[in-house]
Amino acid sequence: MVDLKLSAAGGKPPLGGWLPPVRLTDRQAAVLNAVADELIPGGAGFPPPSEVDVLSFITRYVTPAGQDAKWFPCLGEDDFKARLEKLGDGFLQATSAERVTVLTGLERDEPEFFGHMRDVVYYAYYSRPPVVHMMNRTLRAGQDYRLSPQPYGYTDVMDDWDDELLARVRGSYRRTAEVRRVELPAHLREASS
Repeated sequence: MVDLKLSAAGGKPPLGGWLPPVRLTDRQAAVLNAVADELIPGGAGFPPPSEVDVLSFITRYVTPAGQDAKWFPCLGEDDFKARLEKLGDGFLQATSAERVTVLTGLERDEPEFFGHMRDVVYYAYYSRPPVVHMMNRTLRAGQDYRLSPQPYGYTDVMDDWDDELLARVRGSYRRTAEVRRVELPAHLREASS
């Protein structure tokens, strides 16, 4: 059997995350569930994240100790666990309003870490089958949302290509290695600020 953790060393993490997933203590798991529940409060038929097992997703995507946390969600195991421990019992015992205040401070003081944590919670939540089911049932824009676009794709909701319009398109291709930085003219720099 191939150790996926070792086979991905130096490269991208395996599709579907790291195996085995990062293991959290019961307290770390409780803190992470509490954070997730504040970021995405359940309601209107949508379950809170702690009820749909966002942890199994998140722990596969936190980069294991000894690996460079350079891929989504850019959270390394040791640092991530230390931050959960720092929130600890105080966060768990706080009211919802107090938790939101703590998370608002974290967003202000450590925006990069907060952004990575928020993003992985969102990805985890909207990958859970009960959430997808609620989106399909209750949101007009979510009726075609699937856990995976394959094998069906999204052809049932996409408009047909306009072949005449596409025939008029002219463009070019440049390999990534050939792309070079260019200096913007002053009038464009001023317009973008």
